[in-house]
Order: sequence, then structure tokens, then C-alpha cells
Amino acid sequence: MSALPSSLASGSGGVPLVMLHGMGSTAEIWLPQLNHFGRSRLALAWTQPGFGPSPALETLGWDSLADSLESLLQALDIGKAHILGHSIGGMVAQEFYHRHPQRVASLVLSATSAAFGSSDPQWKQEFIRQRTDAMAQYSSFAQAAPTLLSGFMSPECTPALREMASTAAREISTERYLDAMRLLVTFNRKAELGAIAVPTLLLAGELDTQAPPKGMKRMAEQIPNAQFQEIPAVRHMANLEAPHAFNQIIENFLSAQSQPAHA
Repeated sequence: MSALPSSLASGSGGVPLVMLHGMGSTAEIWLPQLNHFGRSRLALAWTQPGFGPSPALETLGWDSLADSLESLLQALDIGKAHILGHSIGGMVAQEFYHRHPQRVASLVLSATSAAFGSSDPQWKQEFIRQRTDAMAQYSSFAQAAPTLLSGFMSPECTPALREMASTAAREISTERYLDAMRLLVTFNRKAELGAIAVPTLLLAGELDTQAPPKGMKRMAEQIPNAQFQEIPAVRHMANLEAPHAFNQIIENFLSAQSQPAHA
């Protein structure tokens, strides 16, 4: 059995908020959210197995990632949590829900999708080839990170938060990053969207070309108890590009879960 993934935590009490980062990142990417949500509840951010200090899984797969998260929550005595997943983390969140629905109070899916790209095998091969070739020019993932991230963040993002994104990527190996990319193209939970039975919030950046608002809105329309919100003037990293707006939208959503139902 693999060792537990590493995590960062802030605050205590309430229904915990568990945050799953995107591709080529680690738990540090959630520092603005850990600081904010830790004021009112336990806020926890994991580092995906194989990234940074988190041990790699014996076999990398959607099921093993979801089960690794389950093991972490069990070890921390977290019974049920709000699950916030960004990008590939949003895919892990969906997989986690379908495998461990009793653990999920609600879902927040940020800049993600229910299936990645095209189902055409040639498209998938070309996607992986392009990513592999792009990494070949760098001696490490840390060296590549600033360039990779620049296309995901709006120019208005502050230098400090931009640096945070690069710092969060510093300990990732190129090999593990490409392993995750190969897994990414296999994700497809489209057929199960209608089976999601918890309150779900879908967040999209207005200018995001990786997970465009149009696609996320279609996802929301297929989930029974879902709402969709677009964040203006941001790209793929809304939690860093517009942390105040990002946090407030989620805060409002979580607060609504704790309100008593009207008679």
C-alpha cells in the first residue's frame, strides 16, 4: 500500500473543505484559499500522489487517485467534506464522488471537464507527443513551469501570486508530470453527470481556453442540483488570478449548504 499523500491544512471545525490542485502543481497553490476558508472551517489541500513530496502510487489511475484521497480523509478522521477540484483535480473530484459518494457533502468543480479532449486515439497520441516535445527543451519541470503557467494566467495576476504558482510546481518531476498527462487523456465521466446527487458548483474563467465556460455550462445543465458561474476576466487559474472573487463565490455556495430548508 502506498504512503499517504502530503497535505496542508488550516483552521478547524465545520464541514471541511478539501482542495485538489490542477496539473503540474502542489498544495501550495491553494494558500489564498487555505488562509480564507481556514477562518471558518477545516480547510485541507492535498498534493496529488507523485507530485512534489507526495509518494507516487504503485499504479497511477483514476480509481487509485480517488482511493488515495479516501485513505487521506480516513487517516485525518474526516467523515464528509466539501470537495473542491481544479482542472485535473476536478476530474479526481468527480471520480472520488462516484467511488465514495458517502464522503461528499458537495462538489465545487473549477476549470475542469467531464471528459478530456477528443475520444480519437490519434488526437490523444498527438496531444501527448506535443507535451513531451515541449518538455524536452527544459532540464527540469521547475525550469519549464513559468512558461507553462504564463498561458494559464491573466496579465493582471499579481507578481506575488504568479510566483506562488511557480513555487508550487518546483518539486515536480518531468516524468511524473508526463505520467499525469497520459492519464489525463483517458478521463471520461460524461455518462455519469446525471448521477451526481449532491449540490454542485461549476466555476469557469471567462477567458479560459483550457476548460472553456461553454463546456462547463453544458456540464452544469446535466447535473441535477448544479449551478454555474463564470468569473470575469480570468483564464485557467481563477483561485490565484481573482482570489477574492473566487473565494466569495465558494463561500456563498458553502453557506447555502448550511442554511435550513424552508418549510
